[in-house]
Amino acid sequence: MIERKLIDKPKQSILLVAVLLMIAACGGSSDSEPPPPPMPLPPPGAVITIENGRLIDSAISGLVYVSGATEGVSGDLGQFQYEVIDGEPQAVSFSFGGIQIGRSSGKSIVTPLDFVADGSLDDSAVLNIGRFLQMLDSDGDLANGIAPSADVIAAVDAMVWEQIDFDAADFENQSALTNLLSFINSVDVKAHVLPTVSQARGHLQGTLSCLSSGVFEGRFAGGDNGHYAVLIQHLRADPIQFGDDIPRPGVASALVYSEDQARLIGVVPQEALAFDNENSFIFGSAVNGAEFTAALEDYAQIVRGQWNNSIEGGSGTFSGSRVAGDFTAIHRLAGGFGDATPFDLFDDTPDNSGGIALDIFADDSVRGVMVSARGDLVALDGGLNGDTVSATSSDGVSINITFDSTGTNPLNTLAGLFGVPGFWGEWQSSGQTGGISGTTCRLN
Repeated sequence: MIERKLIDKPKQSILLVAVLLMIAACGGSSDSEPPPPPMPLPPPGAVITIENGRLIDSAISGLVYVSGATEGVSGDLGQFQYEVIDGEPQAVSFSFGGIQIGRSSGKSIVTPLDFVADGSLDDSAVLNIGRFLQMLDSDGDLANGIAPSADVIAAVDAMVWEQIDFDAADFENQSALTNLLSFINSVDVKAHVLPTVSQARGHLQGTLSCLSSGVFEGRFAGGDNGHYAVLIQHLRADPIQFGDDIPRPGVASALVYSEDQARLIGVVPQEALAFDNENSFIFGSAVNGAEFTAALEDYAQIVRGQWNNSIEGGSGTFSGSRVAGDFTAIHRLAGGFGDATPFDLFDDTPDNSGGIALDIFADDSVRGVMVSARGDLVALDGGLNGDTVSATSSDGVSINITFDSTGTNPLNTLAGLFGVPGFWGEWQSSGQTGGISGTTCRLN
């Protein structure tokens, strides 16, 4: 059974009056929809398991999901479940008040991109789905999740609604949408407004950038062999690279250590993410001419990695995985560390430079990982006290950084962040010290 939050009886009476007054205007009906056809049975002897996923454009709660015989309502963090039959993830569909919003193959993270074939931020249907979902939020603060109120859910569920066409060229003026929006505003105290295309695109892009951000490490092979650490940042301002201090979304940079050549190679920062449902990205061109392209699978694994060097010659493949990056954290921090300053290749070595990823949780605990360009990983544990993060490892590495979640710390620009939320400080290990800096985004 699909569970819904109950509302008290006085509110139910008010809502009933509202429903009766609005029936003619919205074209709804209090009659129940005909039952859906029975779900096809899985093959005899099939192994059926249930996996967990999250629906994200900020966490989206209050939507009905169905995957085979499994159904429910997305939770506060966008949680849903989907069936896996004989190792094959099954489709999961999402709806609100009977209005079908989208369908995707079951996986750990689903976004509006997954509801449209070859979806991207340039697709009007993707953006219209984003506009619709963002409109449903009850408090107007998308940073803390997208959540329709219990009153709206109960009132909308009492009606039958015309299906909304998310492909419609005149999306915002179709009666199916305007009637629903008017009805919701008759129920909720706070007014709901349909975001513009630009607003919806900006928010969804920010969500995708934050989901993708972090530090990934792995190996490359082929005409050259070695290890890399790639940094994807939610936002990055870089006057040297971009010629101004305007923050760019989804910027990637990297350190590559060639074992064949015993050489540390930098990959310059570049706008990397394609913002499509393939999660494709290019993490840039190395100073020796090598170019790297790949995709992110479930925002956790680097897949389909290819590198090619048109200057020095050689090509090959690479793969890797995220370090740290807990998807239940409140804040995600991603940056670099080096000898004097992060990614200062004149002073750095493969052992004292690399990437650092930290997660800050609701209880102010902090967990993370430092990964060197050579591939050594150090696990960190600590906490947030005010605007200071302190953490240590079991083998004596310690960090002490200033955490600027809003980008308004007076030292922010001096730290090279130019108003982008981030962090800076130092690390210590066996008498050696170095610099740390990076950016941060709010994940939940």
